[in-house]
This record gives sequence, structure tokens and C-alpha cells, in this order.
Amino acid sequence: MSKTQLSANELLRCFFSECERHFRFLEERYGYSFICGLAEYQKNYKIIKPLNDQKVDGSFLAVTRYEKDERAIEICFGNEQFLIEAYTFYNPFDRFELSEILTAARKDNEQLAGDWGVTNPELIQKTILRIASSLQDQAHIILEPKPKLLARAMTIRNARLEQSIRQKHNDTLKSICEDAASAYREKNYCRVIQLLEPHKNYLQKADIKKLNRAKKYLLSAQQQ
Repeated sequence: MSKTQLSANELLRCFFSECERHFRFLEERYGYSFICGLAEYQKNYKIIKPLNDQKVDGSFLAVTRYEKDERAIEICFGNEQFLIEAYTFYNPFDRFELSEILTAARKDNEQLAGDWGVTNPELIQKTILRIASSLQDQAHIILEPKPKLLARAMTIRNARLEQSIRQKHNDTLKSICEDAASAYREKNYCRVIQLLEPHKNYLQKADIKKLNRAKKYLLSAQQQ
């Protein structure tokens, strides 16, 4: 086994053992069942396969999952950014970060937030203990939320998603306008039109002028 594989397997064994240790209260006190393993996606379904003695390459998504009826708590650990996060399901489809539920309840959510760069057993232990302890303290809110709380959490999520989409659009538009400005300075008016025309309804006045001038210059060149 390579050093990288050995390191990944050690981290995963630590992750699973710490989850089983610190989240056991979900089984003992609240009647949840427990599964854990490496997640794979087959035909859009997530399959959790136990970690046995197989070698793990550089890519993995480890999941410890506690289930009760249609509800579930998942603690996930992936090699991408070495991020540990915890989620809750109240039905098979809608997944919330634990911290999102506390945000909707207007409670401090910092202890339930995920952590990235978790690349050694000590950090795994610290992160799992922090999330498990906070979940235990806030179990009455997270495990049995009232319908109004879930509705508020969904509203907050949708607002954040809309803001994220808007920010991505603004960033994309800014990049397009910068490319168009460069093309305009180079008198590449075809390129200016190609870049700006599809987004003309969202342009600032200066960029609209740039687009109109590019059309004018191009038309004048074609008539000569």
C-alpha cells in the first residue's frame, strides 16, 4: 500500500470510529439505526459500501448515516478539501446542513458548521466531537423541528441560493465586460459584439455605449 493510500485508509478508519463513538447517542437515546461506509452513486442512487480491507485511492466520500423512518443524519468526509460536514434529512429528498436548521431557529450555529483541511486524526477527533456535542445539545431542535422552522430554513436556503446565482451572474458579466473592453481597445469590434450582445439587457451604460459604437464602427467598415 502506498503512503497516500495508507494515509487515506488511516483517516477513514479514524473518521468511522470517532463517528460511531460520539454519535452513538442517536442509537441509544433516539432509536436511530446506523450504517457507514464509502459512498458510490449508481443510476443517481447513493450506495454506501462498508470499508473493509480494500485499498482506497485518492478519491473518496465517507458517510456515517443514522436513519429513523424517513429521517436521517449524515456525517460526510471527502477527499475534496478534506471536508467534514453534517446533514439532516426529514424526507428522502431535502437535505439541510445542521447549521442551517439552527440558523432558522435563530440559534448559534458555529459549533455545527463543517470544517475543511481535516488531514490528520487529531483534527478528525476534534471536529467530530465538536459536531456531535453540539447536536446532542440541540437535539430537540434538529431532530424534531416544527413545520414553521423547516419552512423558515427552506426560505433562508432559497434566498441564499438566489444570492449565489446572482453573484455568479455578476462575476460572469464582469469577466465578459473586461474581455469586451480589451477587444474594443484592440478594435476587434466583432468580438465586442459577440461578447456583449447576448447580455445587453444587463449591461451598464458604459458597456452599452461600447456595444453601440462597436456596431457603428463595424457597419461603417462594411460600407466602405
